[in-house]
Formats: sequence, C-alpha cells, structure tokens
Amino acid sequence: MRNPEPTAAQWLGSAGRIVVKIGSSLLIDPANRTPRAGWLAGLARDLVDLREAGATVIVVSSGAVALGWQRLGIPRSTQLDRRQAAAAIGQSLLMNAWAAAFAEHDVAVAQLLLTLQDSVSPERSANAQATLAVLLEAGAVPVVNENDSVATEELKLGDNDRLSARVAELAGADLLLLLSDVDGLYDRDPREAAARHVGYVSSIDEGIVAMAGGTQADGVGTGGMATKIAAARHAGALGCRTIIASGREDHPIHRLAEGARATLFAPADP
Repeated sequence: MRNPEPTAAQWLGSAGRIVVKIGSSLLIDPANRTPRAGWLAGLARDLVDLREAGATVIVVSSGAVALGWQRLGIPRSTQLDRRQAAAAIGQSLLMNAWAAAFAEHDVAVAQLLLTLQDSVSPERSANAQATLAVLLEAGAVPVVNENDSVATEELKLGDNDRLSARVAELAGADLLLLLSDVDGLYDRDPREAAARHVGYVSSIDEGIVAMAGGTQADGVGTGGMATKIAAARHAGALGCRTIIASGREDHPIHRLAEGARATLFAPADP
C-alpha cells in the first residue's frame, strides 16, 4: 500500500527550526505602497504560535526597495544607484513594520543583512551562523534581507528566494516555508482553467522545473515560481523540507496548519 503523502500541518508540527520567506507582494499594500500592518500582525501571531510550540523561527523579508520608492517619492527605476538609495531608506521602514508587528508579544526583532558572499565564504558564513545562533538563543526573531544597498548582483536578479535557501543552510533549518501569492505549484499557468495543482513533489526533476516556467514580476514583487523551485532544490539537497503556500489571507500559517492548499517538496534522499 502506498504511504499517504505528508501534510503541511505535519511538517509544521515536527519542524525544529523554520525559515519563513515573505515577498514584497504580500507585505506591501499595492494601493499606497505601505506595509500591510494588519496582515503583518496576524503573521506575527502565527510565528509566535510556532515558537510557543517549540520551534525556532527566522524570517527572510523583502520589501525595502519597494518601501523606499514610496518614502523617497520617486518612481521605480532600474537605475542601480536609485535602487540602492531606495533600499537604504526602505530598510529602516521595513524593520519598523516588523518591530511593530511583534511589539504586543514582547518579542525582539533583529535586522540581519546578508549578501551571497556571506553564505559562500567560509569565514563570512561562520560569522553569520554565529550571529544567528546568539540571536535565537536570546529569543529574538532574526529578520534577514539581502543587503540591497551594496549587493549589485542580487539587485539585478531581484528576489529573496535564493537567499532564503541560503539562510536555511546557514541556520541548519529543517523546514523552509515560502509564502507566495499563489498556493503552490501548478502543472501549467494557474490562470488556465485546466491547470492542476501539485500537492507533493518527491523529487525535483526537469519536469517539475518546466512546470515552474520563467520568473515573472507582478506588482511590487519580483520573484516567480522558478526561483522558488530553485530554492526548494537547494534546501532539499541539504535535507531541508520546503513548503510553497499562499500568504494572501490573514494568518497564513494558521490557515496552512488547518489544511490550506500548498505544495510540499521532500528533501533529497541522503
């Protein structure tokens, strides 16, 4: 008899260390380009519940550049110095939003800005691991973002999915949760009537990669399903499970634990 496929609730309940990635399209209200304070408060409650259940939690959060455009009062631009300036001013606004969301729970949030080199250089990665360890031991929630004011390569690529997988590696996480604007992987464009949702992926092969298609930008976000599949593949190679789920509604993690649809990616065989 075939073993039943796992559920998101099971993976959430058994995880000891969870990295949760939130994109700009979830965090920022597209109408006024400001943080969705009520949504963030609900997500903070969900994360506190995970902590109270025994897990440690690390957040990877986009949003600095998008918030910076609004505060500077200038239009979005592909010009590097303008994007870096937007990131510089938007990062403090992003952290203020996270601090406000966790304030009622008396939970400290800590800013940690990384570049790709911080995860691949042995010396830099050791420093990042040590910082994460101290923050988690002290009971803080690390909020990690790409150091967009200096990381020119990442600004050009424009997503934090890869970063979240690297953070999962640095932290020794056993679950990576990618909150998206869709509820997982489909076998074709989910806007097509015949699109079929894929609930469980036992291994990421070329067929799964093909389903993801190309990276597409929508609204204030810049990532796409292809980058999320790449993150799941990186995490899975390290023995870390990945869930891609919708974060559109309030309390997205609570909804996931209650059975909301998602795509689960098993880690690679050891």
